[in-house]
Amino acid sequence: MKKITDILLKYIQHTIILLLLLGIVGTNNVVYAISETTYSDISKQQKNKEDDRKFELNLFWEDYADEYLSTYILEALDKNPTLKIANDRLRQSQALLGTINAQRLPHIGINPSVYPYRSLSGKNYSSYNDISMPLFFNWEIDIFGKLSDKVQSGRYDVKIAKENVNIQKLSLTSEVCAMYFNIILTDELIENEEEILKNLEEVLKLKKQLYEGGIIKYDDLYITEYEKINTQNELNSLYKQRDILSHAFSFLRAAAPQEDINHRTMEEMTLPFLPDTEINSDLIFNRPDVIQAEYAIKKAAFDVKVAKKMFLPSFNLNEIVGFESFRASRLFNWESIVYQFGAGLLLDLYTGGYKKHFLKYNKELALEKLHKYDYTILDAVRETEDCLSSYKTDYKAYVDFKDMMENSQHYYNVAHTRYLTGIGNRIDELDARRQYLINENAMNKAKAASLIDTVSLYKALGSRIHE
Repeated sequence: MKKITDILLKYIQHTIILLLLLGIVGTNNVVYAISETTYSDISKQQKNKEDDRKFELNLFWEDYADEYLSTYILEALDKNPTLKIANDRLRQSQALLGTINAQRLPHIGINPSVYPYRSLSGKNYSSYNDISMPLFFNWEIDIFGKLSDKVQSGRYDVKIAKENVNIQKLSLTSEVCAMYFNIILTDELIENEEEILKNLEEVLKLKKQLYEGGIIKYDDLYITEYEKINTQNELNSLYKQRDILSHAFSFLRAAAPQEDINHRTMEEMTLPFLPDTEINSDLIFNRPDVIQAEYAIKKAAFDVKVAKKMFLPSFNLNEIVGFESFRASRLFNWESIVYQFGAGLLLDLYTGGYKKHFLKYNKELALEKLHKYDYTILDAVRETEDCLSSYKTDYKAYVDFKDMMENSQHYYNVAHTRYLTGIGNRIDELDARRQYLINENAMNKAKAASLIDTVSLYKALGSRIHE
């Protein structure tokens, strides 16, 4: 994997680009901060700042070549309630964008009304009704781009919601993979622990006979009894863990809880890549949470623009066409037709400091989004480094246990042969078999941990380890 400095350099470049978008950093400061080559790259990216990056979920689970796993993940992507909620929020943001877009269009309406008039002048008293039925038209001319900036901000709301869906997809697929591997491990641990328990019961039975015959001490019998009780407790914990995993796995897929989950064996599972595989560290910038953080900064920049333009006046075109008369019988005559057309300007003279504080709020919010982007990048680097360290350690443990299994198998074969030929005894054979199962459990735990580490790496790098 590339050095950590490469990641941080890329992070600094992205941060400066976003600062330029916000107008927080001046060009002269940037020249002193980075080299000319880097600055030219940033300037080029700033010109194309509207070309936002998009996250695409890589089907990383196919690298494990397990048809059961692929089926479960597709089921979760189709039925998971959390993912459905994220999609609902995406559609909500799209609907809100439609309402903002509608503000750029003219508004047309009708306003039928009746206004009674009463007048008393000297001894004369008059009464009549002013009846009108106007069709009115109003259109705010977006001279300063107020509405356009609101629309751009709304579009980034939609993009942020899309990335939230992608975050949920990446998290969901990773969680399904990890839980699937834990279920495989738990089932195999249960199978081995059940055999170990039967093994100890037989050993205990034989040792009781030896103790009653005065051949062995009670200490030897007590140790075996204690080991049997511990094994039974471990088995009970595994049963409990298996039920919890089964329920959680069903919840992720929005399926009914089931006792039997189809899966491969741990021996059949293969690691998709080894710890020494070259990994491109730039992939952290393709994570959906990183892209979402960038979108949040760009949205904040437009919100600052909107707040600034609130100090500018608004221009409106107004038109009214309809009928107006003092008598209902003459309402639709040609003489009753009225028409008005004009333009108006609206400028707030005093709002109690609302606009000033609203602008300050949006500037502070933009800085918060920038700091959140910093946090997201650094957290992605930390997560990736942690996953790599864990994978290297767990894989080494798996290789060591795997090599030891050959010796364990040989040790058991020798004890079994000695028992069959009458040279050895049954207790020694059972001890050798039990030790083999214990070592196999340790190897399976290390392999399962390595598999889960690869899943964590896929998640940390945005679902892929290669471009």
